[in-house]
Amino acid sequence: MEDIFDLSVSKKELEFVRSGLNIDLEVSADIAETFGNIPYIGSLIKLGRLANKFQDLHFIRKLARFLEKEQDIPDEEKEKFLRSIDKKKRKKMYEYLTHYLLRAEDDAKADIMGMIYCERVYGRITDDMFLRLCSVVDRIFVSDLKYMKQYIQPSSETNYITNNLLSCGLLDQVHPFVQGESLNMGGEYMLNAVGKSLYSILDSKHWFDPV
Repeated sequence: MEDIFDLSVSKKELEFVRSGLNIDLEVSADIAETFGNIPYIGSLIKLGRLANKFQDLHFIRKLARFLEKEQDIPDEEKEKFLRSIDKKKRKKMYEYLTHYLLRAEDDAKADIMGMIYCERVYGRITDDMFLRLCSVVDRIFVSDLKYMKQYIQPSSETNYITNNLLSCGLLDQVHPFVQGESLNMGGEYMLNAVGKSLYSILDSKHWFDPV
């Protein structure tokens, strides 16, 4: 099988990551000539999923950033993970990842999906949670994730960021609560299981720390 997972355990991975991270989007590069000998990239070219030069270069950089996150995972751990999933599940995960990386408008999304993938390789999240979290990252305005900490505990804070986190499946609305004698009909919002999982991953990677 020639997919993103094969690339992650190939001898070409480190070379690809180094090349991809240093790629200049302003430079005219022939993707077919530069990266076409990598089966996964070659298959995307043949299928016509890489066609626009700027988008091609952007995808290569996003893919490199995704793979960079799992560089420190021992090969035996990666191979153990790949042996543990059947062909049907692997194909689904491959298609999801490729779709989301192609769509990602922000390089930071590739970083985050790479972090999520590491958690799945180590078995700290399930296949279902992996796909759910990648789906959230695909849909979210990435800067809004910085506000997740406000919802670790129930919060009555409501604004457009709250609405985005809610619509992307990271928050649940808890029951309306009583403040003194008055009833706050708006209720409160709090990270749900998906939100807590994503927050835990990002926090463990110090993603929320000030730059």
